[in-house]
Amino acid sequence: IEVIFYEQKTFWSFGKYMVRSKNGIESYVNFLAIAYSCVQLLPFKQERYAHLKEESSQVKKQLIGMAIQQEVFFYTFVLSIENRIKSLAILKAYERWAEEKHSF
Repeated sequence: IEVIFYEQKTFWSFGKYMVRSKNGIESYVNFLAIAYSCVQLLPFKQERYAHLKEESSQVKKQLIGMAIQQEVFFYTFVLSIENRIKSLAILKAYERWAEEKHSF
């Protein structure tokens, strides 16, 4: 348990997370154990990550973290484009409405 906790705080950057209650500490440790287990089992459950079977925890963390960052970046990029398209459509609709009102 100490090794997992140390690894979580050091390599997974959870060292600055602070809890104040017993329930919070238990939840935090449970969350760390689940996250650690998922990352360790991922190469055995998905072919896409099979190349990580023999890699260290640090390498797994770095590669999976980069993949998550790319997904988040792509998602926010697409979302911003969708919002811009929606905004342009609303502006065009308003312009048409304004033109119709002023044509009387």
